[in-house]
Amino acid sequence: MLIGVDFDNTIVCYDGLFHKVAREGSHIPADLPVNKSEVRNYLRRAGKEDIWTEMQGYVYGARMSEAAPFPGVKKFFNFCKEAGIPIRIISHKTRHPFLGEKYDLHQAATRWLEEQGFFDDEGIAMSREHVFFELTKQEKLQRIGLCQCTCFIDDLPEFLSETGFPEGVHRVLFDPNHLYPSEPWTKLHSWASARDLIGPPPSIEKPVLAQGLKPFLLAHGVREGFDIKPLSGGGNNRVYRVQNGDEQRVLKVYFNNPADPRDRFGTEKAFYSYLWALGIRRTPQPLGWDADNRFALFEAVEGRKLSAGELALNHVNQALEFVAELNRAKSHPSAERIPPASEACFSMAGHLDCVGRRVDRLRRLETLSDIDRQAASFVQAELVPLWSQVCDAIVACAPEQMGRELPEAERCLSPSDFGFHNALLPGDGKLRFFDFE
Repeated sequence: MLIGVDFDNTIVCYDGLFHKVAREGSHIPADLPVNKSEVRNYLRRAGKEDIWTEMQGYVYGARMSEAAPFPGVKKFFNFCKEAGIPIRIISHKTRHPFLGEKYDLHQAATRWLEEQGFFDDEGIAMSREHVFFELTKQEKLQRIGLCQCTCFIDDLPEFLSETGFPEGVHRVLFDPNHLYPSEPWTKLHSWASARDLIGPPPSIEKPVLAQGLKPFLLAHGVREGFDIKPLSGGGNNRVYRVQNGDEQRVLKVYFNNPADPRDRFGTEKAFYSYLWALGIRRTPQPLGWDADNRFALFEAVEGRKLSAGELALNHVNQALEFVAELNRAKSHPSAERIPPASEACFSMAGHLDCVGRRVDRLRRLETLSDIDRQAASFVQAELVPLWSQVCDAIVACAPEQMGRELPEAERCLSPSDFGFHNALLPGDGKLRFFDFE
């Protein structure tokens, strides 16, 4: 196991320091909550984006030594040292601020780690060679892969959601202020609980799983002498090819963690049971389920993923037909066992709240590069005002209906994380869709 950890807002807590610096410049009222996000949002609402951008460079540079580590983070690093679990600090950090004095931000961050005892032989004893400040997000993603991290902890869900995120890495969202309740990643709300949350993701190499695996496979048609190899793809779950000669199956081992209460195994089993009870055959065939070990066995579909450039009307029609087939018999008894989706919204108020949380996330964009500033400017000047207008218009049209729950009969069955990224095109040209957890 090897754990990768982000630096800013994951190891380092800037809440008090940003509030202090903003007060020193008389940029915020004294009663504003002591929170970095509150300072940023206040300045942006006041049209002081340049002040906020320059303040970031000042804090991350000249005032970096005043920042505090998150409570418990150093204890966790010490715990990992004693347990023999290697850690790499991997951060996306520009060398100099976009505005203001050209502080060396890499040097300031390294000095902070030194002052906090991360490199002390008698303390955490981290090697300086295991700290990486990458100039771009893409280089950060590449570094996570090069370091062969099995787990990565970051405070930004949008980074964990990057399409280029290395496959097979257990992604953990550091969310001390509970800002992202609907995100799919394992949540870490404090470093005090990190020992319980951080562990190797489910793997057939774990003894408890290995003990139950062979009987499960043999009971569902796999012959003795099979070979198992991991397949690429997947976030927290693990997928394997099970092969014996020309016979192939696909094994899925579902992630389970106390910090993520969603029953991925149960949800996918219920969805597949519904599909196959109705005769819908646009998915790999499920061959067996093991609730105790959270195994599922599927037929192996020989196909490939479509690239964006080759998507055609035929493919779109197949996707639409799949959704239509799902909902033609949604009153079927087996549909009752399918739980609501992670961000299911059954009222207008619920939908506005859901989208509003995503808009708020965009308002928290860091602005340490030109593209960041352009994005933040667009969000603040165009997206946020337009979103406010849309909300006002919806509420004005039907204020008495805002909290009305959509009746069961009017709800639709959704294939969850649905799209061509979760589809294979076999030789017969008929798409097979998968991943309904």
